[in-house]
Amino acid sequence: MQRVGAGSLRGRVLRPLPATIEGVRPTGSRVREAIFDRLHLELPGAVVLDLFAGSGALAIEALSRGAARATLVEQQAPVVRFLREQIRELALAPRTTLWQGEAREALKRGPGALGGPFSLVLLDPPYEQTATLLPALLPGLVAGWLVPGATVVCEYDRGGRGLPAVPMGLTIEASKRYGQAGVDFLRWDPGASR
Repeated sequence: MQRVGAGSLRGRVLRPLPATIEGVRPTGSRVREAIFDRLHLELPGAVVLDLFAGSGALAIEALSRGAARATLVEQQAPVVRFLREQIRELALAPRTTLWQGEAREALKRGPGALGGPFSLVLLDPPYEQTATLLPALLPGLVAGWLVPGATVVCEYDRGGRGLPAVPMGLTIEASKRYGQAGVDFLRWDPGASR
């Protein structure tokens, strides 16, 4: 059972994913809490993009802790239906946008189509696809999707290859390890050079 860790929805129980939904790995509560404790000063008023929404726990936690709005991207139709119901139950619909589709396709639409640019981007792809997806997504994000000073949070299987080389302008500020999960916090500075 997952609960919202802090903020206006603190303690609220999140609906469990139906047993019929496969291939979704919600971020554990310990990892989620550590991520958002680190981001607490950046959350008030944040505009959030969750490119692998899954259970929605990351975006919901951000909204509970003061984010202004969030766009959740999810590929699987049954998961989108689940998210719609979860968001309705938590009265978050006015502050959320759901977009059904694959993350790379979402980035092809341009930031305006999904409510961007964004000050916080959450990337938690399926662990077995991290090595393929992160190198494809990070260059797309720096092409107009991020406001200056934006944070990009990448979660991946620490047993794998970890985070690929990051595009110019993104700097890894911190790398944390929580059991099997690796989490990197990146900062966007469009004027930075290497």
